[in-house]
Amino acid sequence: MKFPLHAYLISKIANDTLGPWEKVSRGTLSTLLNKLDRTGLIQETDSKEVPFPTERSSKTFEITSKGRERFYELMLDIEKNPGNYQKIFHIKVIFLEFLTYEDQIYLVNHYLKHCQQAIHHIKQQQLEFNQNPEQVEPMKETPFYKTIWSLMVLQKNQWELEKKWCSQLMEQVKNGIKN
Repeated sequence: MKFPLHAYLISKIANDTLGPWEKVSRGTLSTLLNKLDRTGLIQETDSKEVPFPTERSSKTFEITSKGRERFYELMLDIEKNPGNYQKIFHIKVIFLEFLTYEDQIYLVNHYLKHCQQAIHHIKQQQLEFNQNPEQVEPMKETPFYKTIWSLMVLQKNQWELEKKWCSQLMEQVKNGIKN
């Protein structure tokens, strides 16, 4: 979004962003970049435009106006991939600066609600355990019950931490516009 990049640098950034357990292979990235180029979302550009000079031979790409429009659509998409929404949101946060203030607020606020829904869901599960003592009592001292309960507590704590982080993010967004 900021400047053209060499394909190998795009690969490094993508793999660093995905983290230690997921990687984009060179072949997959090459196929993806070619597809993005064919559909007009990116285009090849002069390697002299890259702010990071290199001796390495690599295609250089920049995003097009059509690509910026698609980027914007994807950033504001809150419905696709609900099972991976947490991970997707973490990636989106890196690029919040490319959205308007209103869209940043919208996106962060939506994720804050997502965190609250996750916490509510886990609390409901815990409540169901507590409201059915006749079903739970025979299992209460078993490793199975203790493990299930500790996993619910862990997940609730993780989502509460995520919610706290998101609240701080909201404050950063609000303060960033004022500065």
